[in-house]
Amino acid sequence: MAKVDFTISRDATINTGNYSSIKPSVTMTVKDIDSKDVTNKYKEVSQALDILMLMETIALGSEMESTQELGFKKYLAEIMKVDNEELTETLTTIMKGI
Repeated sequence: MAKVDFTISRDATINTGNYSSIKPSVTMTVKDIDSKDVTNKYKEVSQALDILMLMETIALGSEMESTQELGFKKYLAEIMKVDNEELTETLTTIMKGI
């Protein structure tokens, strides 16, 4: 049986008013799928991407609200306080599980 790889993406630009927008985007690649299973796997991946797109839209919308409430300079000052070493350790742990 032949094996195939496929990639599906979801992208949107959402106007949030006052000349602002968010651009959620998610992509997933699936590899080594039996060609007879592509249709079913496509449906499963498509559903997963729809959920991820909702999550990304919520995350970006929340960040946009925070930026607008604080003002960009104050928002930037706040996020610059984040410990980069801690972020790197967390990301490394997450990536090991993927």
